[in-house]
Amino acid sequence: MHLSALNIAQFKNYATARVICTPGINCFVGKNGSGKTNLLDAIYYLSFTKSYFNAQDQFNIKHDEPWLRIEGSYKRNEMEEQVSLFVQRGERKVLKVNNNEPKKFSDHIGHLPLVMITPNDIMLIQESSEERRKFLDGMISQTDKVYLSNLLMYNRVLEHRNRQLKNYQEGQSFDPVLFETYNEQLCNAGKLIYETRKAFLDKFIHVFRVFYQDMASTDEWVNIVYESDINHEPFDLLIKRSEHSDMMAGRTTKGIHKDDIGFFIGDYALKKFGSQGQQKSFIIALKLAQYNYLKQLTGVKPLLLLDDIFEKLDAYRLERLLMMIAEDTFGQIFVSDTHLERLQQVFSSIPAHVKYFNIDNGIINEI
Repeated sequence: MHLSALNIAQFKNYATARVICTPGINCFVGKNGSGKTNLLDAIYYLSFTKSYFNAQDQFNIKHDEPWLRIEGSYKRNEMEEQVSLFVQRGERKVLKVNNNEPKKFSDHIGHLPLVMITPNDIMLIQESSEERRKFLDGMISQTDKVYLSNLLMYNRVLEHRNRQLKNYQEGQSFDPVLFETYNEQLCNAGKLIYETRKAFLDKFIHVFRVFYQDMASTDEWVNIVYESDINHEPFDLLIKRSEHSDMMAGRTTKGIHKDDIGFFIGDYALKKFGSQGQQKSFIIALKLAQYNYLKQLTGVKPLLLLDDIFEKLDAYRLERLLMMIAEDTFGQIFVSDTHLERLQQVFSSIPAHVKYFNIDNGIINEI
């Protein structure tokens, strides 16, 4: 599978733009703020129906414009496929695949598998558990529709339950029968999510360790630990025991929406004790293991998007990544960078077809 053409209109800093892509390596070169990362984000949008950087659609529309449109032409097994996304302020987002609207956006997730690596990914280590849950859920959801359905159900029920708890806290209408129904629904979906996450990480960790040791050139022990209250207590008992605390807080304080994944080097937390080099290796290995996982389960090489990472990599890690590219580990690749000469040097020994595009304030020219 590869993207053969990308068309965008009124997206971020672009009025209109068209890119004819090679199935090999596509390089977007320009100064910071020129719009090269926005092109990668447009490609990401077509796979996930949302931005990698800003999930609120209205903030991705070009200033003072009423709408945005992103269109992609894909080739999969010699077949053409058209995917388009239209967002209008104050209106429902419209996704079309070959001019047909999927019943739900969730039906489209995983149809165009994609992995994106950016310098911001270090936030997976440094920020809150929410970032790590999003990463975990995103990995599983691209290949497991049942998991995605349970996740969406859980989040809907959680919202309803929290509304009831807020009503109780504020002395407003509270329906105990409805509240018990929400408890049951939350537990049913939550148990399935917990079991799927646990089973996934049990398999994923082995693939991840191989990539980490390759990227870091070390045999040091690394680990990913699933941290959940349900590790120690069944979900239904946990929810029942925390009911009083929830009512006082006006929100659901326990559940799989509070889960985390811990990153470790040996017995030590990566966030506190990992060097910059260890953290870089950890993040890149996570993303490459994600790529491998998607490729194995879908039978398709996902699109790989590399946003401004080459100046962040030291010589060894760059060499390891280039070896994987040269060995045809990946399919179609999209790269953004600020220096044309650096990219030309990086890819000079790669036997893949490379196209270079100059990006200047929303204007694209093939080099």
